[in-house]
Amino acid sequence: MCDVHTKGIDLVNRDSKHLNDDVVKDQRNILILSVIEKIHSLVNCYKKKMVTVDIILQLATILFVIVIGILGNLFIVIINFQEFRRTGALQPSEQIVSCIAVSNILVVVVLAIWFIIFLLEVCTYLGPHIYKVTDFLIVFFSKAGYWFTAWLCFFYCVKIVKVNWRIFMKLKQGISSLVSFLLIATTVCSFGVAYPVIDTIRTLNTTNIIGECKDYYILKHEYLVGYIIFLSFIASLLPLALMLLSSLGIVIFLFKHSTNMTKSSNTSSGSRSEGPIAVVKMLISLIILYLVSVISVLVTNHVASIIESDMVVIIASSSCVFSAGSSVILIVGTVKLRQAFLKIFCSAGQCYNKCTGK
Repeated sequence: MCDVHTKGIDLVNRDSKHLNDDVVKDQRNILILSVIEKIHSLVNCYKKKMVTVDIILQLATILFVIVIGILGNLFIVIINFQEFRRTGALQPSEQIVSCIAVSNILVVVVLAIWFIIFLLEVCTYLGPHIYKVTDFLIVFFSKAGYWFTAWLCFFYCVKIVKVNWRIFMKLKQGISSLVSFLLIATTVCSFGVAYPVIDTIRTLNTTNIIGECKDYYILKHEYLVGYIIFLSFIASLLPLALMLLSSLGIVIFLFKHSTNMTKSSNTSSGSRSEGPIAVVKMLISLIILYLVSVISVLVTNHVASIIESDMVVIIASSSCVFSAGSSVILIVGTVKLRQAFLKIFCSAGQCYNKCTGK
């Protein structure tokens, strides 16, 4: 029996003439759009979280390298300062190593400040002048440190290699005064080379624009390109050439010396050659570390697909790694520093055993 109210109505297909199809489609489109908007909001929220996690991981990694760099180089400075107080003078090699350590400490401290400003985009409150200060100091201290490392290789080459050249003999006699002059000249020249970096920083529109703090160089400018080429040649390739030539000279001399000693069957010369061999290992380790840092910087500067923010992070990170790694190499490769470190380490271990009752 049919209901009076539903008589003549198709309960299965109520809109047989399809008069409300547009309304149904609009409702479906609205539903799909709302789902898409929710997905987009979830994706954006996930991206923001991932960016935050990425920044935290970068800061943690960089902080770890910075702490190692500061502690290692500070240890070198303290040991050499104690030696200076005790004897009233430092050997030329100790002077160079001290200069390397001081430049590494300063560049690491400035890089720590730069990373905070760069990653957290603090420039919106400080303006572009903070980048002019930090970038100038980073270039100044890092390039001076590279040249100090090259002079260390040159010094050991002059001290170890024995040839009858008149120029070489004069260098051996006046190496102490020459080292002092080279350190002062390197500091002055590095200051002059680093100063033009101030003109490569553009005026920032610090109105909380996203990414404004991370793209602060004047890109696609002939001056910037020319300055990068000049800086790469003067402060990266020339020190590398001096390191390689000095180390190669030491290796060739030691090889000839060991060959002559083998022919003469002089067994007492083995202990004498251990010191130069240890020096060669230290210098080669420094050169390898320097090569990794310089190659990463040069490749980054010439790869057009890398955006500016990633480029400056890679360059700054390579400087941090070089500062931390060179301190470890110098401590391990220098007898006095290695003995001082082992003495402190052993005394700390004994104190720990006493405290724990072992």
